[in-house]
Amino acid sequence: MKNAKHIVKTVLFCGTLAVFSAVSVFSPKEKGSFYENRRLAVFPVPSVETVLDGTFFSDVETYISDHFACRVPLLRLNVRKELALHNPVVSNTVIAGDTLLPYHGKPRTDYDHENMQTVLDALSQVSAACETVGAKFVYLSIPEQSSALRYKYPSYLTSGTYTDDSMRTDFLAGLDARGIDCLNMAEYLCTDPEKYYSKTDHHYNFYGAYETYLRTMEHLQTLGIDAPVTTDVAIEPIERPFLGSRSRKLLGEYPTNDKLYRFTLGTPVPFTRTDNGKPAASTVVNENFNNVYDYYMGGDIGETIIKTNRPGLPRVLVVGDSFTNPLEGILYTSCDEMRSLDYRHYDGENILDYIADYQPDVVLYVRDDLTCITTEGNGTMGLAE
Repeated sequence: MKNAKHIVKTVLFCGTLAVFSAVSVFSPKEKGSFYENRRLAVFPVPSVETVLDGTFFSDVETYISDHFACRVPLLRLNVRKELALHNPVVSNTVIAGDTLLPYHGKPRTDYDHENMQTVLDALSQVSAACETVGAKFVYLSIPEQSSALRYKYPSYLTSGTYTDDSMRTDFLAGLDARGIDCLNMAEYLCTDPEKYYSKTDHHYNFYGAYETYLRTMEHLQTLGIDAPVTTDVAIEPIERPFLGSRSRKLLGEYPTNDKLYRFTLGTPVPFTRTDNGKPAASTVVNENFNNVYDYYMGGDIGETIIKTNRPGLPRVLVVGDSFTNPLEGILYTSCDEMRSLDYRHYDGENILDYIADYQPDVVLYVRDDLTCITTEGNGTMGLAE
């Protein structure tokens, strides 16, 4: 009788696993995880090589894990459990009072010097290309949220990816040695980081983006770029709960009063906009996303072109990832034409060819200090292919 019960339990357990696995494999698939802010695995294509070395089966396991039925509700239950236990780190997120920060684990003792040189070489080529067409090239170094708010980390948890700031200081020194103009926004944003940064997102907030805009325009004026500076701006919080990137990792289960900020121009500047070569609405915010960072510019887009049709003003090219989005939302007001490229999504010309064809007056390269030596996407801007 006991054996029969064990057999029934085993069959039910295996049957449940089989059903969940089948549903996971054959049900319609999401391409990305909203809460984890990443792409989900795609089903691998088998080959003799991948089957023999075992990578096909590990990739299948990753695929099933990413698409397992009821995955999000199960993750939410786990987050609730971890929060109820008052664990200091949940889903690789450090709970620091009202602030959420990334958990870096054991800090690395050194950075990738080869990657740094690769990025610096690419930037030297961009700087030379700008000089050829008479454009001003400025590297905008932006502290990432966890860098600016590093003092928020509990004393027993590491506050950075590396044991010290040698990567940042060496990189800035490398820019200087190559004669690349750099505006280090740490000198301004880190004076009042709780004003300029989100508590629950890895970006600066709009106050930080606006301060970056003002400092950038001030810097460009010293380089001989004559353009109006928009100062008549009203900034106010959006009352809907803000779901920052770090809150999303906790599936929105951590209570917070963090806010996303909308801005209004005292004197609107008419413009037209195209995204990836197609006409888009003449707006720099997306009210459909007014509880996530994608509110600014509608999120990450390969190429955006905004024209204000004021020929006396500069033509500006902005290159970078999501840190450019709120900055673009105000920068266009000082331009005849503003273009932005995000090489994580843009698959057109490499940056040198783009500059040669467009011939801008200014090229702004925007990078946060945790990704400054990353070679993928905006790290080499199509030059490494």
